[in-house]
Amino acid sequence: MGCIKKYAIKISCLLTLVVLVMACQEVKKEQSPLPNVVFVLADDIGYGDLGSYGGKIPTPKLDALAAGGMRFTDAHSSAALCAPSRFSMLTGSYPYRSYSAGGAWNTNSPSIFTDPYKHNKAGHKVTVAEVMQKAGYRTAFFGKSHLGGDVRNKEGQLIRKQNKLSEMDFTYGVHNSINEYGFDYSYALPSGIQHEPFAFFENGEFAPFDENMPADNSSTKMWFNGRYEMDNGISEIVEHRNNPGIGDVAYNSSQTGIMMIDKAMQFIDKHLKANKDKKENKPFLIYFASQAIHVPHTPPNDFDGDDSEMNEPINGVSGGATGDFIYELDTQVGKLLEKLDSEGLTDNTIVFFTSDNGALWPRICDFGNESHDNNGPLRDYKASVYEGGHRVPFIVSWPGVINPGSVSHEAVLAHDWVATMYELTNQSMEDDQAMDCSSLLPLLKGDYNSTTPLHPFIIYQAGFAYDGAIRQDDWVLLVDRSNQATELYNLKNDLAQETNLIDKTEHQELIKQLLSTFLQHNDHKDDTLEPRTTLPFKMNS
Repeated sequence: MGCIKKYAIKISCLLTLVVLVMACQEVKKEQSPLPNVVFVLADDIGYGDLGSYGGKIPTPKLDALAAGGMRFTDAHSSAALCAPSRFSMLTGSYPYRSYSAGGAWNTNSPSIFTDPYKHNKAGHKVTVAEVMQKAGYRTAFFGKSHLGGDVRNKEGQLIRKQNKLSEMDFTYGVHNSINEYGFDYSYALPSGIQHEPFAFFENGEFAPFDENMPADNSSTKMWFNGRYEMDNGISEIVEHRNNPGIGDVAYNSSQTGIMMIDKAMQFIDKHLKANKDKKENKPFLIYFASQAIHVPHTPPNDFDGDDSEMNEPINGVSGGATGDFIYELDTQVGKLLEKLDSEGLTDNTIVFFTSDNGALWPRICDFGNESHDNNGPLRDYKASVYEGGHRVPFIVSWPGVINPGSVSHEAVLAHDWVATMYELTNQSMEDDQAMDCSSLLPLLKGDYNSTTPLHPFIIYQAGFAYDGAIRQDDWVLLVDRSNQATELYNLKNDLAQETNLIDKTEHQELIKQLLSTFLQHNDHKDDTLEPRTTLPFKMNS
């Protein structure tokens, strides 16, 4: 009997072990082996606009994100204007690698991801969304694109002149754009809130503000510059002083952020349901390109609607329209973070936050707080080649990987996140893709050797690709549109760029070397460098 009892105990223990192993496998099955990724791209947020960067406008959600992750003090957009930098944010390459170094501003421009004029032999530029799709991610885009595309008039002809955009036929939608380059789903404002078409396009098709309206030309109208009293806020048109712009008949700039967040929530819900129904554990990529804080500065009265029991007021929080818009941006990020938390996704999600270029000119801002300095110690603003034009806030959160409260002073490019995604998903880069980015994973994981710069040098582009600069270590050389070196600064000793060292004898060799490197990479040429022979990270074995 004793032997039988011992044998029974062994069988019982073995069964228990099997059950535990199976349970662990089930838990592992539910958890995606790769983290979800949320990339938030703000519009015109300056280096000093967030509380965690010294700002005086309340940004509690973004400040908490920084406190729980890593905050970068020396991060830069590739260009000091949005359209060219948005190309870089999605491809990991400098703007001059595209057919238009100045970017593809509106939907009359061909897609920035191809070269319709055959200037660039490299052809199609792979987006980070395509990279993530290949790794098994579901991908979604929300917000402002400014990446070009195809729209047509009522005769079905492509519109390639900006002054003809008002003739677009909305039933054709906007194509050769986001969905054709890696995004499974999109809810996009092709030209943001500042320029026609003033409308959302869902997966490239016209999506009226009023869902009860037909998705055709009968739901459009011509909009002139002006402020319009609307539900839950003031809508404004700012870039159509002489000629009206076509848009949704119910267009309301103050509600665009709310609508994008609602669609992002729905995407997460549908993603989770698809995983459950198909017994999958796919991760997702959300690329959220906020409309805030580009003009017009039209925050909603209440983010959850005037009649909502949630009652989350936006308008009036800071005392100024621009300040309120910053607070709305913070609220948008907060909504995304709350959704991740409520669905149990926080611990398996990387969140990036940055801006497409430097701070707005104070003359067009109303922060409501006179002590708020949207650019801190930096010189100049958006569109400028000085630090204020392209140094941006950059925050990364990854629970369990990044030490909370980390601060990095490494010089990085905001589009380095593209190389980070390549390494995260263990994919190699083609020689003509993601040519100007380096993976941040060693930095994020605390494995980075700080004695070796992440970038041997960095190229900056000013407004419309005319003037540029090259950064090497703490030295920055400015080069004008005639390819002449004009100014030299040492950022370690002169972050405000007040002392031009261009004429100092002891720096002439450095100036020659920097200028020579710049001229191999400048924005005025269409030819590219020799193909890269090494990756910016080591592939996993």
